[in-house]
Amino acid sequence: MANWLTMRASINYVGNTSRVVGIRVEAENIRTGVSKHCNSSYFTMVAKDENNNSVKAPGLLLDDTIEIQRFLKAIKRLEMKKNHQSEFDIAGFILQDCLTELERYNVKVKLK
Repeated sequence: MANWLTMRASINYVGNTSRVVGIRVEAENIRTGVSKHCNSSYFTMVAKDENNNSVKAPGLLLDDTIEIQRFLKAIKRLEMKKNHQSEFDIAGFILQDCLTELERYNVKVKLK
């Protein structure tokens, strides 16, 4: 089956030196014309100068409701990421608690 892929990108968030770009991928069946959403992803780009030092990123102009929603969702994702990272901070990592948690999954642990 042949599909025509369309990717749409938007800048969803701009911080001091970085920006988050959202990508939406849709596949359209060439024979039937039926289109469906098949993937979404986000990636972060960091502004760099010629010496590879981070530099201030240009600001973002939000000029419609959807752009405002995307920006606010990006802020929420960043907060969730920070919380998630601190949850697994090595200083607070208790191996036995995690091994008990893993018993519910299809995984074997074999430590060296």
